[in-house]
Amino acid sequence: MAKLAILGSRGIPAKYGAFEVAAERVGKGLVEKGWEVTVYCPHDQAYRDNLYEGMTLRYVWHPRGGVGSLLYDGLSLLLASAGGFDAILMFGYGAGPLFVIPRLLGVPIVVNTDGLEWKRSKWSWPVKLYFRLAEHATARIANRLISDAHGIRRYYKEKYGVDSEYIAYGTELPDVPKFDVRQFGVEPGRYYIVVMRLEPENSILEIVRGFLASRSSRMLILVGPSTPFFESMVRPLLDGQNRVRYLGPIYERDRVFALRQNAFAYLHGHTVGGTNPSLLEALASESFVIAKDVEFNREVVGELGRYFDSAQDLTRVLHDVELVEPSAIKAAGRAGRAVIEKAFQWQHIIDAYERVVATTIASR
Repeated sequence: MAKLAILGSRGIPAKYGAFEVAAERVGKGLVEKGWEVTVYCPHDQAYRDNLYEGMTLRYVWHPRGGVGSLLYDGLSLLLASAGGFDAILMFGYGAGPLFVIPRLLGVPIVVNTDGLEWKRSKWSWPVKLYFRLAEHATARIANRLISDAHGIRRYYKEKYGVDSEYIAYGTELPDVPKFDVRQFGVEPGRYYIVVMRLEPENSILEIVRGFLASRSSRMLILVGPSTPFFESMVRPLLDGQNRVRYLGPIYERDRVFALRQNAFAYLHGHTVGGTNPSLLEALASESFVIAKDVEFNREVVGELGRYFDSAQDLTRVLHDVELVEPSAIKAAGRAGRAVIEKAFQWQHIIDAYERVVATTIASR
């Protein structure tokens, strides 16, 4: 029985984001395949048991802030490297220079690199510089890299001459919605929806400006945790109007899926990462997708959606989409769900992770 340590998440059960969902899903799937899996979690998370869905949980000190996250990852790497594991699966490259720890102790490390963190506009230039250095260290030190988008895979090959394994992110197929979205004050089919962390690189300002400049009679619903950027740059645009509503973060997945399934279309503004979980969930919900025109989004949506590259362009796209026959919108939504069924189901993802980690262990 192989022993695997999973690091880099903010703990399970998943409540925070994509890495947490991936750590939980992959870890649980590997346990069901006979692996012994330990997930390293922050010391202050709400769930405190030592076991979850067959996985062992180890709690590690996690101070607040960016430096605190680096300390958390460093301590986790040190403990896992000395913990008798056959391999470490790391989500994220923020602690890239510290990946030398398991290598020195003879423990292979497989890293899911996620997106291009240094491109995020929220970071100061020293932080961006650090992420560039961490990315470089990851490419040079890790035993194997995993990229969740073909564009990220090409980037590492062209930039560093390093091959990485393409393994997409996964999602689930939602059932028929049981939650009535009217409880949020919206009518089915009469709104657009955004589900994201409201950061500048996710195009939230462009989306709101583009929508407000349109003549759509539908509403725009924003779902996600607030940020300083949102409060200073976007929130003022919402004052004195009733076309855009901010619902805040919603952590009940059935409610989020119901909101997506009942929306006229889903607006997706992500520009930095690889395969985005929110985009996959929108397609799984049979949402018609209007996405920012970047490689990572086209890679997933293909010809099934529409694309915009600015606020003005979004205004035009919204006008055009509302002239499309409703049956065509529905057909594109069904085709999007078929894409998820074929390529982004968790069982396929778990099988791929098992193959990569097992191969890495065998070749050490």
